[in-house]
Amino acid sequence: MADDRVFKAVVNDSTTKVERKNAKDAVRTYSPSYQTDVEGNNYNALLGKKIGDEIPGENVHEDMTGYTLKVTGGSDKTGTPMRSDLHGGGVNAVLVGPGVGYKGKRYVRKNGKVYRYKYGGIRRRRNLRGNTISTDTRQINLTVVKKGSRPLGDIFGAGDQGSE
Repeated sequence: MADDRVFKAVVNDSTTKVERKNAKDAVRTYSPSYQTDVEGNNYNALLGKKIGDEIPGENVHEDMTGYTLKVTGGSDKTGTPMRSDLHGGGVNAVLVGPGVGYKGKRYVRKNGKVYRYKYGGIRRRRNLRGNTISTDTRQINLTVVKKGSRPLGDIFGAGDQGSE
């Protein structure tokens, strides 16, 4: 049961830009992301926070003193995404257009091939989670608002950057 009281925090350092070559040898710029587990007292400190709230970095990792992070989203144990315009921490069936939780495209088979179409005005009913962090939340997406004294690459280890 102790497994259920853990958040996976994904911290995106949008203040830092890193260049890297892709498979086609083109140089791409991206912001590195770092993952860490949040448990114990820090787990309780994040319960009840909403998308858009700013939290101190110590609530995510003990070495992140001086950092301020903003909650930008997350998902629950089944992968259902959080949506900022839905209130509460429960799951709601909502009629949505393209955006968070629905891509808004339809696949059609023609002549033995599959084509992807994006129609204007397409909407679907999807189960989405509200904007409040609850005990059912498993992943929290965060972005850096204010940097601390130590770089995130040193705190989390340079080999852990990866999610683009």
